[in-house]
Amino acid sequence: GEIVRWDKFDADTLEQLLGLESADEQRAAAKRLLELNNSTRIDNYSSSLAGIIRAVKKYGADHFAGRAEGDGTSDGKSRKTKLEKDAEKEAWRQILAEDGILDEDAADVGGEIDDRAEIGKLTGIPQANDVILYALPVCAPYSTLSKYKYRVKLTPGSLKRGKASKQAVEMFVRGDTDKSPKAEELHRFIKAVDDNTWVQSMIGDCKISAAGASKISKQIKQKKKSGGGKKKK
Repeated sequence: GEIVRWDKFDADTLEQLLGLESADEQRAAAKRLLELNNSTRIDNYSSSLAGIIRAVKKYGADHFAGRAEGDGTSDGKSRKTKLEKDAEKEAWRQILAEDGILDEDAADVGGEIDDRAEIGKLTGIPQANDVILYALPVCAPYSTLSKYKYRVKLTPGSLKRGKASKQAVEMFVRGDTDKSPKAEELHRFIKAVDDNTWVQSMIGDCKISAAGASKISKQIKQKKKSGGGKKKK
């Protein structure tokens, strides 16, 4: 059958998979990833699997069972009736609508529910009239992120993922020339991203490059030195 090599995943994501409560949940997450791999292009397997794991934790493995089984199976299990299938779709639609992923009024109950609809809400170029809910770090080819408001270039270096993530945050906040209230709001969202999320989206053994990076690095070092001097007193 189809397989996905384990070297496409980072250790943190695999630990999350093994941390699911039951083997059924682990299998459901793995099968859902395989379905996505067969139906669409996946650029970041770790991020995709992490999202599926969050869905399994929130909704349980049963919500993915219908997708994995299809219309019937060859191991003696009975086929689901159309009524049962419609009931499952309706239940799933309501869950997505309650979570703000799907517009309940515009949902097509008779069609396939797209649980990737939330991707359409993401933007790398926030506008003044946008209502921002959270910040989400991503790692992609630099040309893909060329129009993003907050971005840094990662080149081969010696920084580990944790330290590189912290430096990136400093670049985004300190290096931003926009001092408007909207920018301050965006800075708060950037700072609110937890360390684990940053580490999962960052590559290791890198160097941070950005406009004014050296100046900001010096400011960070000076701040640490001055802070250390105060502690000694």
